[in-house]
Amino acid sequence: MNNKHNSSKYAWNDALILDKIQEILDGKNIDDLDFTQEEIENLKTQLMDSISDDELNESASLLAESICELKLLPYEDIKSYISRLIDYLDKSNLKCIIGEFNGIEFEVHEDSNVDDVFNEYYAKYDKTYGISDMLSDLGLK
Repeated sequence: MNNKHNSSKYAWNDALILDKIQEILDGKNIDDLDFTQEEIENLKTQLMDSISDDELNESASLLAESICELKLLPYEDIKSYISRLIDYLDKSNLKCIIGEFNGIEFEVHEDSNVDDVFNEYYAKYDKTYGISDMLSDLGLK
C-alpha cells in the first residue's frame, strides 16, 4: 500500500489497512466479494484517500532506503547506521523507521536506543545465518 503523498517511502501497518478496507466495504465481508480489476483499483484509491496524515504518522513506518540521507554509507558499521536512523527519527514526527543492513530488516522506534536495536538486528542476523549454531557445532560457544 502506498501513501498518496509519498508513494515509496512508507511501510504500512497491516491492521490499519485491513480496518480501512472493512470501513470502505461498509459491512460487507471481503471474503464474499468477487473483485474485478476495476473494483480493486477503485478500492485502492478509496483506501489511499481515507488515510489521514495523523494516521500515517501513527501507523506507518518510514523506509530508510527511500531517503537519500539515510542510505547506508559504504564505510558505515551497523551501530553508526542505527544511530543515524535514531537521529533522523528524533527530528521527525514519525514513530518508526525501517532500516536494512546486510539483507536484514529492523525497526527503529521513537524511544529506541542503539544497543536495543543492535540486539534485535543481531538476533535476526544470527537466526538467518545460524552463527550461534555454527559456533556451537565447532565447540566455540
